Amino acid sequence: MTTYSHSKLAKFEDCPRAYKFAYIEKPEVEGFETADAFMGSRVHEVLEHLYNDLKHEKRNSLEELLAYHDELWKKNWSDEVRVVKEGFTPKHYKKVGERCIRDFCKRYQPFDQGRTIATELMIMIELEGYTLRGYIDRLTAFPDGFYEIHDYKASQYLPPQKVFDTDRQLALYQIGIQQRWEDIERVDLVWHYLAFDKELRSERTEKQLGELKQSVLSLIRRIEQAEEIDDFPTRRGYCDWCGFQDICPEWVHPRKVAALPANEFLKEPGVKLVNEFAKLRSKQKELEEQEEKLREAIIAYAKREGVSCIMGKHNKLYVRIEPHTKFPGSGEEGREELEELIRGAGKWEEVSSLNTRTLEKIAREGSWPPELLKKLKRYQSIEESERLTLAKLKEED
Repeated sequence: MTTYSHSKLAKFEDCPRAYKFAYIEKPEVEGFETADAFMGSRVHEVLEHLYNDLKHEKRNSLEELLAYHDELWKKNWSDEVRVVKEGFTPKHYKKVGERCIRDFCKRYQPFDQGRTIATELMIMIELEGYTLRGYIDRLTAFPDGFYEIHDYKASQYLPPQKVFDTDRQLALYQIGIQQRWEDIERVDLVWHYLAFDKELRSERTEKQLGELKQSVLSLIRRIEQAEEIDDFPTRRGYCDWCGFQDICPEWVHPRKVAALPANEFLKEPGVKLVNEFAKLRSKQKELEEQEEKLREAIIAYAKREGVSCIMGKHNKLYVRIEPHTKFPGSGEEGREELEELIRGAGKWEEVSSLNTRTLEKIAREGSWPPELLKKLKRYQSIEESERLTLAKLKEED
């Protein structure tokens, strides 16, 4: 059976097509590492080195740690590491890494907060027949069954507390260590946001961990269903950090035409088709706006003159203005009270109908019990649908 991980689940949530590339097709592409990721990895390695030596009663000085960081930087940096932010150089990132190490040492020296059980600890989490694997940056134990799961972040973005209180990764690791050791009474989840010299903490109740297990199982079922019907759409938003742009259908044509000179760009068949489509859509929108204004004028004329038929040169137009009953729609004021009234009267089944779009979403996300989803499959069929969406180009595109 497939082994999952938090990063694997997150990849599917970020972009199903990138998930397919990374874990199913596994194409040979020219990948790259960003300078941000490179800097974060080097700082991780320095802190791992620090706590591994402490396990053997060797306490490194700040100077020794910075020297080790410099050694790692020189050894691992290559031209394949990409600086994606304009105006920055590798030196800027190296200085940020050094600052992170200095701040960490100043905050935690002499590093005697608990006993380090392990660094980069591989943990396996078992969930109803599924296995998830993860790596804990540092696991610390205190007396009386108190443990801390530490995670180092070199990100330049500091999330609000609610992000940590709903974080999936470290909560999964908590499930894993509780399955591994029986003496655990309490677990603190600890994030070190090194660029800000910030420590963030959170705890999970047994109820929250139970809910997390079910949400992860639901997500795994969505992935399995996507694999079954080969449904992996592109979801934009993380493209700048994706290594599959050269082969992604979302990017193949934009990258191809971006390299063309201006005179060839306008002649390229795809560019010509989109330009023509945009012209027609613009005219259509203009006509729709004109029609709506004309319609309002016609209704106002009919009401003012008290007529229901208006003559034209070659046509006549019948105007029917009739009262009709309207109930509040979904999300409108009074809707909830109306639904409660109908349900209370035992008449809901008479006015409700099967919403197939909702059913499709339930089947796609696997949010109903597995046995029921199995029964639903006999009614499912796979059809292709076409949809054109016109969007204006942004300046950066």
